[in-house]
Amino acid sequence: MSMNKNEVKKSTKPKVNTLRPCLRDKKRYLAFEIMSDKPLMPDADKALISKISELLGAFSSAKAGVMRVNYFQNTQRGVLRVDRAFVDFIRSCFVMIKKINNQEVMIRTLYVSGMVKKAAEHTK
Repeated sequence: MSMNKNEVKKSTKPKVNTLRPCLRDKKRYLAFEIMSDKPLMPDADKALISKISELLGAFSSAKAGVMRVNYFQNTQRGVLRVDRAFVDFIRSCFVMIKKINNQEVMIRTLYVSGMVKKAAEHTK
């Protein structure tokens, strides 16, 4: 089957449409510090996220979209990504969390920003 010069072969790839900025979820980056007497295990941030999920419940934790951006074990500081409507809920969860991996802890918020880079500056 030959094609004329004027005929153009159509692509079979499906076109991927991206979301417009007004339709995307707005997120905030929350820098935090875990204070404890002894150093915590390397997976302390994962335990923290699971505690937050327990406190928020199944539906609210899904809407909050808590995700780990980075965590530094030596300083016990890290950055979480959350939906902007749930920043205050996450901060209140920090107050209610008393133990991680059977160790007494206190978690404090260092900085909240809309950009990862600014939040990460406060974890060093």
